[in-house]
This record gives sequence, structure tokens and C-alpha cells, in this order.
Amino acid sequence: MKRPLWRDRRRQPAVLDRSTVLNWTERISSVTHLFASLEYLTRGRDRRRGGANNWAVNRRTFEAHAPRLTRALDLVADDRVVTALHVSRAAAAAALWLPLNRRQRVAANAVLTGSQAALHAQHLYGSDGADQVSFLVQALTTVARAGQRRPAVVDACLWFVSLQSVLSYTVSGWAKLPSETWRSGRALPGITRTLTYGDPQVWQLMRRYPRLTKLTAHGVLAMECAFPLAYAARGRPAPYLLAAAGAFHLVNARVMGLGRFFWAFTSTYPAVAYTTRPRERTGDATGVRRDDTLPAMAAAAGLALFAAGQVARIRRRRMIERGRGDERTFTTAAGNVLSYRYAGQPADPGAEAPVLLLESGMAATAEHWERIAAPLGTRFTTVTYQRAGYGASRYRGTGEYQFESMVDDLVDLTRHVAGERPVILVGHSLGGYLALLAAERLAGQVRGVALVDSSHPAELRRSLRQAEGGKALTSTLAIMPGSLRAGFGSMLPRAAWVDRLPESVRQLALAQYRDPELWAAARREWKVVQERFEDEAAELPPIDVSLVVVTAGATARTDAVQADLHDEFAAAAPRSERHVIEDADHDEILTDAARAEEVVKILTAFVDDVMEPGVEGDR
Repeated sequence: MKRPLWRDRRRQPAVLDRSTVLNWTERISSVTHLFASLEYLTRGRDRRRGGANNWAVNRRTFEAHAPRLTRALDLVADDRVVTALHVSRAAAAAALWLPLNRRQRVAANAVLTGSQAALHAQHLYGSDGADQVSFLVQALTTVARAGQRRPAVVDACLWFVSLQSVLSYTVSGWAKLPSETWRSGRALPGITRTLTYGDPQVWQLMRRYPRLTKLTAHGVLAMECAFPLAYAARGRPAPYLLAAAGAFHLVNARVMGLGRFFWAFTSTYPAVAYTTRPRERTGDATGVRRDDTLPAMAAAAGLALFAAGQVARIRRRRMIERGRGDERTFTTAAGNVLSYRYAGQPADPGAEAPVLLLESGMAATAEHWERIAAPLGTRFTTVTYQRAGYGASRYRGTGEYQFESMVDDLVDLTRHVAGERPVILVGHSLGGYLALLAAERLAGQVRGVALVDSSHPAELRRSLRQAEGGKALTSTLAIMPGSLRAGFGSMLPRAAWVDRLPESVRQLALAQYRDPELWAAARREWKVVQERFEDEAAELPPIDVSLVVVTAGATARTDAVQADLHDEFAAAAPRSERHVIEDADHDEILTDAARAEEVVKILTAFVDDVMEPGVEGDR
């Protein structure tokens, strides 16, 4: 029996025409340009003297890096030129809603793209993600219109818009996911409470219904993280994801005043709908189906980059395992295998000569100490090592990681390298606090402890700057190990401190910095450190030895609480001295040649002092 025609039509979705998709893409995007120009035209005071976008101020940003470009931008900075560009931009945006021919549409899109590029320097403040998305969409629609007679060109542009849209949502979601503030639901009330994006009524509503607020936050995370599923199941999830995202932007427009975001991001939705459909349900009046060359090329390039990233990761790991060639290993009572080395050849390795053991900070390696360890090693037996999981050291622990694991390993290694000899512990950042805890366990053998811009167990509770830095660190450590294991190590920017180290250790230090194992170890440590430092009961351990406290000047200048905490270190010791390395920041105090030289002089004098006969640490 023949099936009724009406039932066949109902089951067969209409073909999505690329020309229609292109029309709606450029039209919706043009609304963003229209609103942006109308805003700028009605807020001319921002460009006048004293305004946020006064060119006399903004040009300094460009002149320092591109003086020739700055002279060209000076021509555009004239108020009459700026006004003319905005008027033409608004006119071109409105014109795209008219029934123009292909050439006219190319011209209108080109005006929008070119004028936004020319005006960018004039509006550094006030631009946002909506402007970036609208520029990308309009530039691609210009290319698509210019090559409209070649369907493959149009499809490539639409694919680019679609992939960029999906990537934007996905990255936004996965970047929020590690944040405890987002997972707990506190992010939304925090945003609505701000001066810029706040809404008192919505904030009160969220406070009244915390469970609903948390559910909403989880919904946002789920929508953004799951956006790649738009391409799954022959595109069936795409309409629901696009509807959810559109509703999200619509609410943001009402609550946070982000109206342009709605138009900018929804302008990408036609391309997403087009590219997520089965290929046989796309095409145009001539029957030419969608060309999927671009995503195939992108996938191939992605696989090639992934393979290259894995090769680079393996090579870095091999370099780390080789180390500098003179490392030794020691297995602690917990089973961790620590890599350590002696710096230099001390002239007097006798039984009464002290052993200096240098303890690093979090996410730092033994190579951080090179400018300090090398000169100290010419006079004293000086040992640097990698904590479990860093560099070539291995973490073998099972079960839940404990804070005391770091101290246990330090105590075991100290007893191994020092034997019965006296010990001086030197710690930087977290390493300073670990050195104090180890000194308590090694009572009688440790003659002194040197704290170099050390962490304090109360810093997260008493310093707002440290607390905010701790939140950022939590987010960073949540994504770094996985990203680096995925092969993105080469994309991690070269840290400034690497190039301040002696050239002989830079490549090794850089390999360690880009190694996922370092970041996994730091994440493991930070979890227990954060718990300890946020605990009201956490206090300084008893300090029964001589102490030298060295503070980075930039630390004291930017965070007075840190300076007070360092004073508390000194006050808690029976015998202590305080030093400030002016203008040094937390890393420079170790890695800058001149500042490290100052630290070496301080440490050398301190060791000589505490090792004098009769010095027992009494006040």
C-alpha cells in the first residue's frame, strides 16, 4: 500500500539552503554593529579629553610597539573621521536588511569589517567579546559573499563560523568547570552583585532561592560543556543547545545589560544549524550539497598537532629523566623516589661542616635555585632536590595524599644526605614553611632555617591578595595537567623566570615547567596546602633555632599583610634577623642574578654566624 504523500513530507525535513543561512548570518551580526555605532555616536564624551577612549591616551599603547601604525591611526582619530565611520557603519548594517544584490552585500559587509578594524584603536575600552565575534562573522561573510559563485567557499566560511561558535561555548564551559565558585552556585549571585553587571532584584531572588541558583549555574555549565554534542546524532541535539544558549544570552541581556552579546552569538546559530544537519539535507537551488572539506582539514590538522604535541611531550620527559647527569636518587620511607644533587665541590666536607638543603616552592623545581645553589656550593655542602612528582622524582604513594607527606620526605632526605652533620634548611615560598616543620622534627641537628619570601600558614586567611591568588591557582591547577598531557605543552608561554636563569639550565627548567607531572604534583600539594592554610587552627610550629627571614621588596610593597607575617616569623624565633631585597618579586629573589647575589651574601653570613662555636640559638 502506498504511503500518503503528506506523511512523507512530514517525515522529510526541508533542505537548508546555504544562501538563506548566509543571509541570516550577516543580518543578525549587523545588528551588533548597528547598536555599537549608535552607542559610540551618543557617547562622544568618551573620546574627548578625560574620557576613557581619548586618543591622546590610547595612542601611547600603540606608539610604544608600532610607531608607523600609530601615525596612520592618527589620521583616523580625528573626531570627524570617527563620526563618519560610525555613520557609514550604521548605514551598512541597516542596508543588509534590504533586498540587495550580491555586489551590494559584499560592499556592505566590507564596510562593516573595515570600519570596525579602523575604529578598534579608538575604542580600546568598552569593546568586548561581542565585538570580536561580530568582527569575525562579518569578515567571513564578506569572503563568502565575494566567493558566492563557488559553494565550497561559502561552506568553508560557514563551517569556520560554526566551529568558532562551538569552540567558544565549549572553552567557556570547561574553563568555568574547575572553579569551585561556579560549581557551588556562588558565581551567579556574585556577578549580579557587582556594580558593572549587577541587578539588585535578581541578586535578592538568587539569595532567596539558593538551590534554584545552583541548579541554574549547573545548567549553564552543562550547556556550554556539552556544546560539541551539537554535531552528534546527525545534529538532533543542535536545536535544543542553540535554544538554551539563546535563552542564556537573552537573560544576560536583561540582567547584565549584555544586549550586543545576544545578537553577536546568535548570528553564528544559522551556521551551526547548517553544519550540524545531515549533508543530504543541505544545499541550494542547483542541488549542490554542503562541502565538508574544511572540517576534514581541521580534523587532520588537529590530529597532526596532537601527534606533534605527544612527541614533544615525550622528548621533554626524556630530557627531564636525563637531568644534568649528576643527580642521585633516594627512596624515602613512603616509597617515593627523590632525585637530588650536590651543588659544587665544598672545600671542607668534614664532620663539623654544615649541610645546606634547599627546599623549593610549589610548582617550582630545583633549577630555580641555580643562581643561589652554585655559589653556596663552593663553600658548603649544598643539596637541591625535586619533591615527589617533580622533575625526575617519583611519587609512589597510595590512598589520599597528606600534607605531612612532603615533610616526611624532606626529613628522610635530610637524614640521608647529612648523616650526623649539622644542617641548615633553606626554603622558598611553600618550601620555607616545610623547612620549619622539618626543623621541628630534626631537633638538635638543624642549626638554622633561612626563609626566602616564605609562605605563612595564615596568609590565605589574613591576606586578601593571597586569597584571591589562591582561587586563581585552584583554577589553573585544575586544567594544566590534562592540557599538558593532551600535548599542549609547547603552547604554554615561556615563563619570564626561565630566561633569568643561567643559560646552562634554561632548557631543562623549561622542559620541567611544561611537564604535566609537575603540575599534577602541584595540584596534589595545593589541595592539602589550601586545607591547612584555611584552617583557623593552623599556626606557626615552634621555632627553636636561629632564623633569617628574607623578604622580596615587591611582596612587602604590594601586600603589607605579607610583610607583617614575615615579621611574625622573626618574632617567633629565639634568634633572628630580617632582610628585604628591594624591588625583587617572588621569583626574581631567586632567579635574577643581582638579587640572587644579595641572597647568597645573606645566607653565607647567616651560616657562618650560626656555625660559630657557642651559638646555640639563644636570644
